[in-house]
Amino acid sequence: MKLSTTTYRAIACTLLIIAGGLYYFNREELPPPPTQETKAADVSATITFTGSSIVEQQDGKKQWEINADTVQMDPGTNRARLINFKAILYRTDGSQIDLTGRQAELDTKTRDILMSGDIKAVSSSDGAVFTAPNARWAAKERRFYGSDGITLTRGDTIVTGDRIEGDEQLEKVKVMGNARVLKGGTPQ
Repeated sequence: MKLSTTTYRAIACTLLIIAGGLYYFNREELPPPPTQETKAADVSATITFTGSSIVEQQDGKKQWEINADTVQMDPGTNRARLINFKAILYRTDGSQIDLTGRQAELDTKTRDILMSGDIKAVSSSDGAVFTAPNARWAAKERRFYGSDGITLTRGDTIVTGDRIEGDEQLEKVKVMGNARVLKGGTPQ
């Protein structure tokens, strides 16, 4: 039995189709390579200094100076976090206020300082002592704000309240919430 050329071609095409189908359905597919997500470097990485000072001067005169055990600077937000700080605020009359606390956050753009943890400010001119759990220094306004139970002692006068707002000398103050004044008393 002799097959014609057309029959050979038909058998060859059929075998090719069957072989191609078997290869297609039985081949091993490699899983796609895992995609690695590249994380951009955090440009706002915190920079930490120990035993540092920050000083602001204007027209050659110190406006304020802050020393801290630890300073953590965040370049992304322009804020410095100060741990166990001691600050000196220089007044226009030549006197100063010595300020201490556990923690503060300095906004390097506005120069405002948010403070927390046993805040104590002592005026060198009259010995006035201000204490509060939380306080804020508004640099542009040159005003103090205290909250969460404040005490201001000047001589034999003790002022207590929930919140306080005062000028940089702590001479003109506004006490809000449970305000009390004790004249001739002793600090407790």
